[in-house]
Amino acid sequence: MKKFFFDGVIPSSKSHFNRALICASYASQNAEVNLQGFSRCDDVEKMQLAFSRLYNNSVYDCGSAGTVLRFLALRASRIAGLHILKGHPRLMSRPQEDLREIFEQMSVKMQLYSDRLLIQSSGWKLKNNTLKVNREKSSQFISGVLLNAWDLDFPLNLEWEQDGVSEGYWQMSLQVVQDFGMTVQQKKSGLVIPAHSKVNLKNYTVESDISSAFAIAAYAALNGEARFQQFPFQTLQPDVVFLQILEKMGITIEKTTDTVYLLPKKEKQPLRGLHCNLNNSPDLFPVLATLCAFAKGPSRLDGAPHLIFKESNRIQKTAELLQHMGVSTKILSDGMEIHPPEQLVLPKNIFSYDPDHDHRLAFAAALLKSQNYPIQILHPEVVNKSFPEFWDILVNSSKNL
Repeated sequence: MKKFFFDGVIPSSKSHFNRALICASYASQNAEVNLQGFSRCDDVEKMQLAFSRLYNNSVYDCGSAGTVLRFLALRASRIAGLHILKGHPRLMSRPQEDLREIFEQMSVKMQLYSDRLLIQSSGWKLKNNTLKVNREKSSQFISGVLLNAWDLDFPLNLEWEQDGVSEGYWQMSLQVVQDFGMTVQQKKSGLVIPAHSKVNLKNYTVESDISSAFAIAAYAALNGEARFQQFPFQTLQPDVVFLQILEKMGITIEKTTDTVYLLPKKEKQPLRGLHCNLNNSPDLFPVLATLCAFAKGPSRLDGAPHLIFKESNRIQKTAELLQHMGVSTKILSDGMEIHPPEQLVLPKNIFSYDPDHDHRLAFAAALLKSQNYPIQILHPEVVNKSFPEFWDILVNSSKNL
């Protein structure tokens, strides 16, 4: 038997890093911003590579990253010319019509194909300096506009009809631009960004990725313990709610100034099922739902209809994973009900599971593997999208008792 004990620092948040990279790209050549943090994940590396060739009429590779495609498309549209953004067909099939509506208001031409996005731009041009953005399916579109609203020749009036999903990520975008020096006047259903906003910052620290920390924390909840160093308690990353969620499930957590320590659960003390609204933190869903499958009692995870628009249909694909465990599920329009049996029984035959290009489903599948389920995880390298260190951490932090 092996016991898991992680003790270290989780790499920087890809969501935070890519927002900072966008803002830093607007700094003048004589006042470049020093971004302090580290990340080897695909999403960040693709964004960094794009910025290294931003004004060279290059073709940009977005891989399967929604933030890279949507943020970078808006960044490129600030530069006159033709811009080509390539990506995985799955990425291009995700909802992109809100981006088209934004560009139509800006007189920017956009053509979407199965493997690329073409943008023909002469800069942002708006009637009445007003832009209306739909926030119902994703926060990335409105975040992309805000992050790219530096040094405009006009004050930008940004408006929406109703609050949208993933409010925490929108608040993160607001905080990042303000950290970089942008003054934002907020209104009831909109905000105003002054003309000629300038980046006014020399150094900026990108904090650890809370979503990745949760993947390790969930693994520790089943297999041992974990201590997260340099934990960003004041973060705007919405997934920080996982600390409260794990406590509700029966995990004991100790906190110091900058450390989170998940104590090993007592033997014969089962995890508890729970009801949790994930509207603000949908990225927790695959791993949390799988953790709930190991709990005593039913769970309900809801409030997140946008889960079907992620790298995969996360509701359907998570249900598929739990079915391999013999766990009963009820698919909801905004989540799932999970009804574990009184006693989980390991299947006798090896079964394969395809994460379907979704890193968070691979994290979830790792929980089954840790509990001796005969699962073969196809394409385990998909974790490189956000957390390439994941598998190495699992191996290096597990010791024979």
